[in-house]
Amino acid sequence: AAMERWGARLLIGKLDKVSVGTGTSKVSSVVIDGGTSVSADIVVLAMGPWSSRDAILSSLTTRISGVKAHSVVLRPRHSTDAISPHALFLKYRTRDGKSLDPEVYPRPSGEVYICGMSEEENVDVPDKPEDVVPRGESIEMLRRVAGHLSTHLMDDDAQVVAEQACFLPCSEDGLPLIGKVPGFEGLYVATGHSCWGILNGPATGASLAEL
Repeated sequence: AAMERWGARLLIGKLDKVSVGTGTSKVSSVVIDGGTSVSADIVVLAMGPWSSRDAILSSLTTRISGVKAHSVVLRPRHSTDAISPHALFLKYRTRDGKSLDPEVYPRPSGEVYICGMSEEENVDVPDKPEDVVPRGESIEMLRRVAGHLSTHLMDDDAQVVAEQACFLPCSEDGLPLIGKVPGFEGLYVATGHSCWGILNGPATGASLAEL
């Protein structure tokens, strides 16, 4: 819509660097895909869990890391209205004493989204989003949690719609990083929203537009 109404230009590629003018701190362009230079006087770096890959953002005092989270989507085989429309935020203890915080979101379509298995340490964020794959043990645990919550979500009674993983951009203090990048003119950042990025994305965009 922005392309049609206002002549916006969309380029999809990998960011190599943000360039600044000679002898100044004002941004002048971004370079993508090993050489394509795009002139700009204002740049917003909204790179999610890949924020630490950028030299400028990695130099900030607050470090952004990627936490790998897992989820499954299940559909009861026998009835689309078998699950009541209540979101659940649970404390779940495994047989070996591990404490989990699974979340359950029934959807109007009859599907049930279940998440809550995160890997906090020693997990590298791949260069490409399509290379993010779920860990089998985490998916198996979510399936087990689902089966304990409802007989309609047990292995034999539920169709697996999706088994997936994603990386959440998390800051050291748990707060999103939004605003002007210190030491530069025309450079802004928006990242570190953890699992609340979709919810807070519109407000973040509005705030940056005002800045």
